[in-house]
Formats: sequence, C-alpha cells, structure tokens
Amino acid sequence: MDYRTKTILLSIPSVIGSIIFACLTGFAAVISFSSWLMVMTAFYVICIVMKVTVLVRGGRSLVSNNDKYNSANNYKAFSLWLLAFDVVFGIVIVIFHIHNVYKEYPGYTIYLTALYVFIRIGLSVKNMVQAHISRSFTAMSLRKIDAVKAIVSLLILQNALLARYGHPYSDLTRNLNSISGAVAFLIILIMSVSGLIQSKKARSE
Repeated sequence: MDYRTKTILLSIPSVIGSIIFACLTGFAAVISFSSWLMVMTAFYVICIVMKVTVLVRGGRSLVSNNDKYNSANNYKAFSLWLLAFDVVFGIVIVIFHIHNVYKEYPGYTIYLTALYVFIRIGLSVKNMVQAHISRSFTAMSLRKIDAVKAIVSLLILQNALLARYGHPYSDLTRNLNSISGAVAFLIILIMSVSGLIQSKKARSE
C-alpha cells in the first residue's frame, strides 16, 4: 500500500474525531455566547468539509487512468479553496481586531483544546514532512488541512488562555490575538500559493 492510499484510509476515522471536537467547541461557543469561538468553530467545520471533499476526489483519482493529471487538478482546486478560506479568515481577524470581539470561556474548553492542540500539532508536523517526501498531491492536501485545523485550534486555545488568566479586553490580549491571527493568515497563504505553483508545474510537465 502506497503512502497516498494509506493517508486516505487513515484520514477517514480522523474526520470523526474532528467532528467531535467541532461539536464540543460549538457547544462551548453557544453556552458562553462567544462570537469568536463560534466563528473559529465555523472555520474548523469548513476544514472538515474540505477534507471530506479531498478524500472523495482523491478516491476517484485512484481509479482514474490519467492519475497524475487528475491529482494535479485536484491539488489546484484544493489550493484555490484554501486561498478563498484564507481571505475570509483574514477579513474576520481584522474585524475582530477592530471591534475587540473576545469573551471568557468555560474552563473545560481550555483543557480539551490544549490536549487536542498538542496532539494535532505534533502529528501535523510529522505528517506534513512525510507528505512532501511522498510527493503525493492528495496526501499534501490532507496534511495541509490538518495543519490549518491545528492553527485554528491553537488560536482558540490562545484566546481561551488569555481570556481566562488575563484580561480579555486589554490591549495586550487584543494585540497578541491580532498578531497570532496575522501569522496564521500568512502561513495559510503560503500553503495555498505553494499548492497553486506546484499544481501548475505538474500540469505543464
């Protein structure tokens, strides 16, 4: 079994875990009336939808006669989705910075998110390296989505920690959230643009 097929199969159960995490953060957002957490949960759900779409398209490419061309097309489409996601994400970060939209969360949100983030970041780094070594567009798409989910989870954790142990409306909290949001925006932008460049290069070969 090659790395791409293995990645597709292993990604299916991970979707279930992601859905559970999204449900928990969504529940916390509702009971705490946090627009920040609601929006971050929405971004996380979008990542899940993108991952399911990549899995479906990746599965189709496995049985295609022109596998390389289909994979490049799929990677291009995914990179465009990721770019659109990043644009909306950046706009939201700016709006939240302007209006200072933050709120304190229940304590369990911090513990659950911290556990998930530590696990997700470690796996994302390892899997991203393996995906690039394999040079599989489908695997790279799935791993980039995992990286974006880790970034969104990290932003949720940071905001929850600052709101819980600091002052949610202080200039320090506002600036830290804005800086981390800008860094996240740039990372996602690099991943999307690099994907477009790689897919274009593969299509021209």
